[in-house]
Amino acid sequence: MERLFADFTFVHIGRIMPEMDETNGIRAYSPQTQYRKRTVQALHAYGAGPFCRFRIPKQYGTEGVYVLTVEDDAVYVGECQHLSKRYNVGYGQISPRNCYQGGQSTNCRLNNLIYQATKQLQRVDLWFLETSDRLGVERMLIQKLSTRRLWNRKD
Repeated sequence: MERLFADFTFVHIGRIMPEMDETNGIRAYSPQTQYRKRTVQALHAYGAGPFCRFRIPKQYGTEGVYVLTVEDDAVYVGECQHLSKRYNVGYGQISPRNCYQGGQSTNCRLNNLIYQATKQLQRVDLWFLETSDRLGVERMLIQKLSTRRLWNRKD
């Protein structure tokens, strides 16, 4: 399945499906409690969670631009060098260290937004455009989609 965002054709990678608990609710994670320096380092603004875990297929090892949609509305535009690693290691499984000052606050923020959307039974989908001009395309898409309420922000 394909979809146009601005003038670019993206391929549908799939629906983001967080792990479920035994009652078929989204399983919540709090990795920040496992950080061994938690008593001497402060959480960043997005480090408290809650978080979820999810994966995408490993076969997407190329660089490009991705778009997250919630109920078919584009909500986030990002770029990566390796899509599967970006999602499976970055967004999809929050490391304890990333919850604290100096950690990857964007990973925590996006994971929590995905957690909140899927907990409200909203459909979250991932779309991808393979391109070597990932920075230029990302910038252009953020500008063109800026009239919408995007999850993009500078931290």
